[in-house]
Amino acid sequence: MGYVAVKAGEKVIRRSEELFEKRRVEGEDEQLSVEQIESQFGRLVGQVMSEGGLYAPKLAARVIKQAQGDAAEAAFLLRAYRSTLERSDESTSSDPDSMFATRRVSPAYKDVPGGQILGATKDYTQRLIDFDFDGTDPTEEWDLGNSEPTSLRNVMEVLREENLVKDPSPIVDDTPTDTTREPVMFPASRDAILQELARGETGAVTALAYSALRGYGQVHPTLGEVRVGALPVEIEHPYTGDPAEVTSVDVTESESVVPVYAKRDDPKFSFGYGLVFGRNERKAIGMTILDASIQLDGNEPAEDAEFVLDTVDGIDSFGFIEHLKLPHYVTFQSILDRIRAIRERQGFDTGESDDERSVPEWETPLTVNDDD
Repeated sequence: MGYVAVKAGEKVIRRSEELFEKRRVEGEDEQLSVEQIESQFGRLVGQVMSEGGLYAPKLAARVIKQAQGDAAEAAFLLRAYRSTLERSDESTSSDPDSMFATRRVSPAYKDVPGGQILGATKDYTQRLIDFDFDGTDPTEEWDLGNSEPTSLRNVMEVLREENLVKDPSPIVDDTPTDTTREPVMFPASRDAILQELARGETGAVTALAYSALRGYGQVHPTLGEVRVGALPVEIEHPYTGDPAEVTSVDVTESESVVPVYAKRDDPKFSFGYGLVFGRNERKAIGMTILDASIQLDGNEPAEDAEFVLDTVDGIDSFGFIEHLKLPHYVTFQSILDRIRAIRERQGFDTGESDDERSVPEWETPLTVNDDD
């Protein structure tokens, strides 16, 4: 593409940025602190960390404030910062069964090992505006007790024990693909696909998953379970070589099964998986649908790995859509001249003559509107 420099240079661009910041802080209300955003907007913080590919709650809250709540812009800032960080070590593989679950529901079974844990949710209430809501703390005191967390048995194991689940082919290479350092090559390995889906934009993942449910695909799953909780992160101890827990991260995990008995001699369920940073059940469920769809390798949009992965990345789509606002004077003028020439050759009415045709005033300087 051809571009030209923005007329008026750095000064007006700097003034425009200053005006953006002025709009953020104007008004009589107190500014939200980074701590308030982190503690009170946990869903948004989790979404930005997931799409930014970096688990850093305070940094995510900071970029949300900087971006004035624009999740795509905030994820862009976080991922850009992540690219500057030095990688000092790698964790060992985490077992999701070791998660301390604060919420675990299974739509597939009424009675599951460990029981249904509804946790904090409004899934079972009406989604209506609460005009009495003022953001204050609830008056009721909750006693969460001091019991030790217990691990929950995975619901999928119930089906696996009966040999009813056809798991995806195992990854032969012990070294996992790192799509943040290596470009995704197609056909992509399943670990690369899951990485890209985990960093995908929530709305895009949800929309493509929904396309499969609406008939543009073959996957309509039953969720084995959805979990929300703290997943321990372990590294190999530098002296003993034993695994040592260094921290934990809040994650959402979802697993689903899809019946494909009509197309196999050995009828079983196929399997879809999703795990994302923070609490984002919608995206985790969407991941399971897309994971299961891509394994079918069909002709529908949600079943095409290249189409899905090239579409769901929020940073790619955000950047390309936003760049359309930048000057495209050269390319547009070229298209304009081409269309005029074609119309003239084909004898269409071209309106004014070349001598009478008005020429846009390209030299008008850029200004920044600030009524104050």
